[in-house]
Amino acid sequence: MAVFTIRARKRYAVRQEVSLHKAEGRRTRGLLIELSSEGCRISNLKRGECVAGDSVTVEIGDVTLPGRVYWAHDGVAGVRLDNALFGSQLADLVAIGRCEPEMARYGT
Repeated sequence: MAVFTIRARKRYAVRQEVSLHKAEGRRTRGLLIELSSEGCRISNLKRGECVAGDSVTVEIGDVTLPGRVYWAHDGVAGVRLDNALFGSQLADLVAIGRCEPEMARYGT
């Protein structure tokens, strides 16, 4: 039986290495696997590295997104962004996370 979950925001599957900076200065690496206008899901984290409530900054290339860990378990964490992404920002990050050529991002 399929179970469908209604989400407040559309989520996009991506695959992009990211850096997570915690407030106390520790840095860790992970794999961004899902992105929406208000949050993201990051996998490949060491167990216990992120805890719900941690203040973090997600670095995707030269883009920095401040947020807070909303949930974390089994090496995967959900981060709620402090500021929602604009549609164009989200589209650019999804294109980068899907390794689309730059020309394709602008419809040329």
